[in-house]
Amino acid sequence: MKQTKDKPAKNWLVAITGCVMLLFSGVPSAWGIFRKEVCEQYSFTEESSAFVLNVTVAAFGIGCVIGGYLQDKKGSFLVSIMGSILLSSGFGIAAILPENNIWLFYLGFCIPAGLGCAFLYPAVMSCIQKCNPNHKGFATGIAGLGFGLSGLVLTVIKLFTVKLWGVRGSFLFLAASIAILCTAGSFLMKCPPMKDSHAKKEDVTPRQLIKTKAYWWLTFAVFFTAPAVLLFSPKIVEMAQERNLAPEIAVWIVAFGGALNAAGRLLLPALSDKWGRKPTAIGGILLLGLVSVGFAFAQSWLVFLGYGVLCFFYSGVSALLPSFCTDLFGTRWAGANYGLVALGMTAGSLLFPPLVGALGGKTLAHWVAVLCCGLAAFCYFRVPMNQQKNQHFL
Repeated sequence: MKQTKDKPAKNWLVAITGCVMLLFSGVPSAWGIFRKEVCEQYSFTEESSAFVLNVTVAAFGIGCVIGGYLQDKKGSFLVSIMGSILLSSGFGIAAILPENNIWLFYLGFCIPAGLGCAFLYPAVMSCIQKCNPNHKGFATGIAGLGFGLSGLVLTVIKLFTVKLWGVRGSFLFLAASIAILCTAGSFLMKCPPMKDSHAKKEDVTPRQLIKTKAYWWLTFAVFFTAPAVLLFSPKIVEMAQERNLAPEIAVWIVAFGGALNAAGRLLLPALSDKWGRKPTAIGGILLLGLVSVGFAFAQSWLVFLGYGVLCFFYSGVSALLPSFCTDLFGTRWAGANYGLVALGMTAGSLLFPPLVGALGGKTLAHWVAVLCCGLAAFCYFRVPMNQQKNQHFL
């Protein structure tokens, strides 16, 4: 009887621990707060430092495939340990890199940090879903709360540590914190053994996945969702100042975005348990597009508010993907399948920023974001949720 009572408590403890671990894995959403100091310390141009975000997100997408596959094969514990080491080493390496070498920064920071975030995210999310199969949306929302709050946490850490030790010292502090907290949390990331009844015929292998219509529509939906926030987040602090927000207020815009990011990651997955993944995703994307229209004209405090609401819907829809994937393709290959879908984000983060820059820059970016939200909603609408249609291979 005691074991029956303890098991649900332990399962929710896994979700809470995952939330703490993911507090440090939202580096892409918080990169804007470090950009100014990094440019000054390492002698980088604004353009090259802004592209740090794109390289990190690209590494994250590719890492989700690798980390997800390893998670399915070796378990969440090993992969979360590897992710902790990679993410910690990324910040540690960044602290000692020489000045005026952006390519070395891409290699030494972006790739290990992006891979580390990617290894942690599917390992934590897959473990949480397997521990809480009846509340997948809400359970992953709890962990997603940490991922969303990372912008706020990293802003606070950066403001205090940069004053004390400079940006290099701030990176070393983060490296040590990640090594201790994420490694310790990894010891709880152990999935329950799968019963034979859980190995369902409808579980789709990664090889089968890429032949399904559901995969391609879902991946294109992720691809078209990317511009709504990723076109603006690297330079959001500077953008806020250009639109008449005081510098001492603008510096907190990433933290505010992080807070609403966390709220979206908790609320939308929880609502999707009742409303369904597909209706929730379509509704969130349409509202994201509507807010994107207003954000194009926002000034002063409306920039602050608009960016936060963009983060809410963008992150909320993104947080649906783990449970969306397991609903469609089963839990056996949840990590690898999520990673393959996340490649849409990698493609979007690499393609849209240089494309928008080449075609027209700042003003065009807003309308590209709006158009892409419409295309993403259409792609989500086309995702077949019916089991027989989903299993139809191309």
